[in-house]
Amino acid sequence: MSLGETIHRLRTEQNLSQDGLADALGVSRQSISKWETNRSVPDLDKLVKLSGVFGVTLDELVLGERPAPAPDPVPPAPPPHAAFPPRKIAGAILLCMGFLVVLSCTLLGSLLAGLLFASPLLLCGAVCFLLRTHTGLWCAWAVCIPVDVYLRYATGIDWRLTLFTPHFQPSMNYIRLAVAWGQLAAMVLLVFLTAVLLRKKELADTRRSRGLLLGGWALFLLSCVLPSLLWSSQRWFAFFFAALDWGRIALLAALLVLTLRFLRGRRAENTATC
Repeated sequence: MSLGETIHRLRTEQNLSQDGLADALGVSRQSISKWETNRSVPDLDKLVKLSGVFGVTLDELVLGERPAPAPDPVPPAPPPHAAFPPRKIAGAILLCMGFLVVLSCTLLGSLLAGLLFASPLLLCGAVCFLLRTHTGLWCAWAVCIPVDVYLRYATGIDWRLTLFTPHFQPSMNYIRLAVAWGQLAAMVLLVFLTAVLLRKKELADTRRSRGLLLGGWALFLLSCVLPSLLWSSQRWFAFFFAALDWGRIALLAALLVLTLRFLRGRRAENTATC
């Protein structure tokens, strides 16, 4: 492409008339016409001005070369196993193991036992798939609850057996007492870890947050006395009692987390006002 053709192309792309370009360069319209028809060549200073008006380099103007389009940015390669992280691999393994347990027990004629024994595996597998943070903590909750349910209804052991420690006799089987203490230690550790790991955010000191905390602690105290008010020897009460027990433990953990966040928020506000 000749210099004249390049000037004509760039002028039309900029929607400039020959008169407009001539005014911008301080030359006559006839000079522009001669340049575009290759009857004359602009001086070097005019070439510099032309490149400034058209927004191109001298090489692009003189040689008639269009700038090469910028290459599309190459997306960074995804890290290995980004689409299927290790926690999901672990979740898939746990789910497969859980389904195998259910299938095996079903073939042996006990679907209910299969669901009970497989519930820790199935729950942990679901946690690994659905949750990205504190996966280990939620898996611990998912294991402790079905294990506690099994111990309650298969052996009659729960953490309240520890209250009889001073009066325990060898004939009452110390292994049962040790298991009860293990249950209690697991629950305390679970609540403690939940409060420690989830306390890092701040809860603003507002009327709503205070009401939430007061109402929550009042509900917790009510849940502590509710079993004695509703005591019954009927079968449904045993299931209700177990559900209430773990609901109370979960509520305690949540209230401790909110209380610690509330205290952190108040401390941050006091620091900001000082």
